[in-house]
Amino acid sequence: MRLTIRAAGPSDVPSLVEIYDRAYHGGYSACFDRYGPSTPQDFWWVQSEKPVFLIDLNQRPGGLIILGKVGRQLLVEEFLIHTPAASREPDGRAQLEETVTNGVHEFLVKKFQDERQDLVTLRCAETNPAGLLLARRHGFSFANALVVASGAVRGEAPAPAGYTIRRASQADARSVARLHEETLRVPVRSEDLHNLSKQSDMRVFLAEREAFPVGLALAQAKDGVGRWTVGVRDAHRHKGLGRALAQETLQFFAARKLTPITTYWALDTEAARFARSLEVRTERTYLYFEKRI
Repeated sequence: MRLTIRAAGPSDVPSLVEIYDRAYHGGYSACFDRYGPSTPQDFWWVQSEKPVFLIDLNQRPGGLIILGKVGRQLLVEEFLIHTPAASREPDGRAQLEETVTNGVHEFLVKKFQDERQDLVTLRCAETNPAGLLLARRHGFSFANALVVASGAVRGEAPAPAGYTIRRASQADARSVARLHEETLRVPVRSEDLHNLSKQSDMRVFLAEREAFPVGLALAQAKDGVGRWTVGVRDAHRHKGLGRALAQETLQFFAARKLTPITTYWALDTEAARFARSLEVRTERTYLYFEKRI
């Protein structure tokens, strides 16, 4: 089995789409941040933003690698392999697995070293056997898991006594930015929120107690789905406020007949508990592995 890894070009787009869809069969894609089957346009876009590599097996397209960045940290966003029919015999499969995992590992280590990074971070769906095999055979350790959940809040979820929920206005941009950083641990510029709030496919909701902002919900309709996020200040949690905020976003999506999705980190116990309380359905889980080099 001969393996080569090369930069993908425009003529490789049909092969990239086929490899990606064979692995995912639609649904939510963390790489493209959208819902549904991949398209040539996805790979035209991603090649302009991120390095994309094609894995050739015996000079035929058999897999792909997509690299991205989280801040300054390089990330293996995707590593997918389609096993040829000839390798389905036990001996052939074992040889292919060894060739691919060793070759891809060597390729990734060199790429990360070229970027002067000493930590290789690999993301793969929990249904991706090639990614899991690479992590196991080459000593990667589990770091976290990103859970993609869909579905609606069951039952009524009114604001708890003493709290009110309203749609945020452009004048609330500073308050929303502070809440976003405090509750979601992600800084955001107030001017960016100001611009987002003006878009027809975006809603920002504020929860208040005695006119003081204590929680927020962000809802955005994009690519046929509704993405939502909720944050509540620590002192106001466990009162049903997060559930009430989530329902505001889901009503916004229901009016547009959109499938609502959200994501959370599995090791964030508060987020996981909140998702379970909403009885949302886990659609896909991405595992993150790390290895020092």
